[in-house]
Amino acid sequence: MQFCIGQLWSMHDKENEDRIKENLKLGEENFKIIEEKRKMEEELRFFKLDFEKMVAHKEEAINQLGSARLAINDSKEEIEKKILADHACTNLHQVLRAKAEKKRNQLVLERDQTKEEKKKLEYIISDMMKQNHGYKDKVKKLK
Repeated sequence: MQFCIGQLWSMHDKENEDRIKENLKLGEENFKIIEEKRKMEEELRFFKLDFEKMVAHKEEAINQLGSARLAINDSKEEIEKKILADHACTNLHQVLRAKAEKKRNQLVLERDQTKEEKKKLEYIISDMMKQNHGYKDKVKKLK
């Protein structure tokens, strides 16, 4: 009976030892898993920070792109306005040039007409002078 109790006791010790070894092994594995989890959480935290930085950078880039597009649109509108203003100025210059040309042509015509009238008057005066001399000659002959 002592022998059986000894064997039972040794079986009991061996089973306790096996349970302790198994618990120790499970504890070590649990510690490794917890350590890996902590590392993964830390990596995840860094990843989240990097991701937030990247998102903030992308949002800033998108805002700058929007601002650039607005500036480009404003510039295009200004350029179109300037082009229209240049066309208007060009048209105004063309109209003024055409009016000046028309006025010049009228003045040239008036000058030419005045010259012709002057020549006609000179011819008339010279004819009158000839007639006047003719009359003077007749008056002299009559005297």
